[in-house]
Amino acid sequence: MTMRSALLSIAVLCAPFGSVGAEEPDDPVPLFSETGTLDIEISAPWRRLKREREEDGPYQALVGYADRDGRHHTVAATVERRGLTRQRICRMPPIQLRFEKDDVEGMLFEGNKSIKVVTHCRKGNRWTRYYQREMLAYRIYNRVTDLSFRVRAMTVNYRDDERDRVDGPRFAFMIEDDKLAGDRHGLDKLEQRSISPRQLPSLETSRFALFHYLIGNADWSALSGPGDECCHNAKLIGEDSLDPVDAVPYDFDASGLVDAHYAVPTQELGVRDITVRVFRGFCVHNDGLDAARREFIAMEDEIEAIVERQTLMSERDRRRVRQYFGQFFNILRGDKRFGREVIDGCRK
Repeated sequence: MTMRSALLSIAVLCAPFGSVGAEEPDDPVPLFSETGTLDIEISAPWRRLKREREEDGPYQALVGYADRDGRHHTVAATVERRGLTRQRICRMPPIQLRFEKDDVEGMLFEGNKSIKVVTHCRKGNRWTRYYQREMLAYRIYNRVTDLSFRVRAMTVNYRDDERDRVDGPRFAFMIEDDKLAGDRHGLDKLEQRSISPRQLPSLETSRFALFHYLIGNADWSALSGPGDECCHNAKLIGEDSLDPVDAVPYDFDASGLVDAHYAVPTQELGVRDITVRVFRGFCVHNDGLDAARREFIAMEDEIEAIVERQTLMSERDRRRVRQYFGQFFNILRGDKRFGREVIDGCRK
């Protein structure tokens, strides 16, 4: 057992659920310390960025915002396309903003070198609802564990600086960089091609797997991924070259919670509807499942409160989410059903 393994074991016994490590994590950088919606304007050659699909960028950009005192600030940045599935289906692709350290010193974006932005994809309320629900998933996972990415809601005006036209305001949200998430816990961003399930700690990974089960998401892999980088829709953080490592999830648009019309389950799952839950945790972590199960049951009211606080979502949408989550908690409360659908459904 490594020193970190021993400390984690002690912390699990002594700390309240949802906390990790031997010490409390550091606070997020200012941008992600608040949960209020941020109004910004991003000036960039948007028409070129959207049309030149073979050219990811970067493109020069300016990000404008007003501080609490109403003073307007403009920050130099670059913007580029990112993503896989949404690159194919979105007229407005997901983007990545990058900043120079000196340019953001003393600004709201201080401490951020790179920020992922989930955009509206296409015009229309349906698309806005998709990504409001996806942002909700991140906020729920923030409650489940501190080993999670913080998010910040935005309304964005996209000013095309080559045509002086504005598209907006549009809903979007920013995602904390994986390096910053690791830094909060004194851990490193790991770039490994693959790992063994035994490198993942049982309790934290059981939280990870049950969260995916809560939101009905099977589109993830914490062990390997396409190309040279692990993993699929998860980032690894840990002490460099030491066990254990932790998987931090992202990208939930293929979940039953979001229920995007373009998302389809893979054939190997044996289901046709993306909203049907399939547990994809590993059997090697089953010794952490009962504790994680009790944690989720204990935080049911808090999760419902998080849903209710998402005032960007309509009451009809919040009601749908409550019903979907209610199905999950019914499974967790029933010993036989939990054993049949979760424990017995684990991957060898």
